[in-house]
Amino acid sequence: MVVRWSHRCPWKAIAQVSQNFSPFVLLVVGNGERIRFWEDLWWGNQTLCSQFAGLYRVISVKNLTVSNVLGNSFPLSWNLNFCRNLTDSEIDLLQSLMSSLSSVLFSPSLADSREWSLLSSGLFSVKSFFLALSKVSNPILFLPAKFLWSSKAPSKVKAFAWLVAHGWVNTNDKLQLRRPYKSLCPQWCILCKGNGESIDHLFLYCPVTIGLWHKLFNLAGLTWVPPRSIEEMLVIAFKGLGNSLRGKTLWQIACLTLLWMVWQERNNRIFEEEGRTEEMLWDLILFYSSLWASCTAAFRGVPLSVLQLSWKAVCVSKV
Repeated sequence: MVVRWSHRCPWKAIAQVSQNFSPFVLLVVGNGERIRFWEDLWWGNQTLCSQFAGLYRVISVKNLTVSNVLGNSFPLSWNLNFCRNLTDSEIDLLQSLMSSLSSVLFSPSLADSREWSLLSSGLFSVKSFFLALSKVSNPILFLPAKFLWSSKAPSKVKAFAWLVAHGWVNTNDKLQLRRPYKSLCPQWCILCKGNGESIDHLFLYCPVTIGLWHKLFNLAGLTWVPPRSIEEMLVIAFKGLGNSLRGKTLWQIACLTLLWMVWQERNNRIFEEEGRTEEMLWDLILFYSSLWASCTAAFRGVPLSVLQLSWKAVCVSKV
């Protein structure tokens, strides 16, 4: 499969995950006209080219369909062409292959189809695929999902935080690689006027940003050591404002609001040439976190003015 740079982003993402997707798809033989005999997974737990690699090496024509090789009715009409005479061991493999396929059933009136092996219904669902990927891949890539998507922050904030967690935000270091003639200086961070702007620097290690994180943790009464990356920051299960529903809700919103406000401030300074002080940014984080939390069911009946005064007191008061 070739994924060229000109292909649009959604298709590129689909193509990149296809290798993980294919093992969970079962091919159901109907008339055998759309399933490749050797290369597709349609019989057993492996493709026939993997199970009988010795035979596949000496096949003269590859990518043949099942109907090309076996026909689509009984008795099976074998149509295997080898580029040379078979050795004794290869003849044994061929006999094993023929014995294995003796119970294949065809339905000449039906087209070949696909089934999703992870669900008994045979129908694909994103949830089942996501759970399967989280078991076979690096767990750290999937752990932020629950923290981010269960948050009650606005959808645009959650979507942005997801991009941050996966390193897909166009900071200066990435722009320098993609379009060096359009990007800002890679050694320039508009917030601190110092180190190069990367995702980890902008959202975690920049003196302005880390000062905001310190304020948030101090407000929650926690001591912390900055992790190695913003991805790990979102993975670590900080207790934040406690284990109550209100505490978890407000902590999630506050963390995502901080990321959102840092990005907004960064863009304002670049494109609008306007900047706020760290204290003003902190006040905005407090306000928007309180505003968005007050709209949730967990804080129903709590006035916004009361929530802004003391997060900890409100979070431990009832829920």
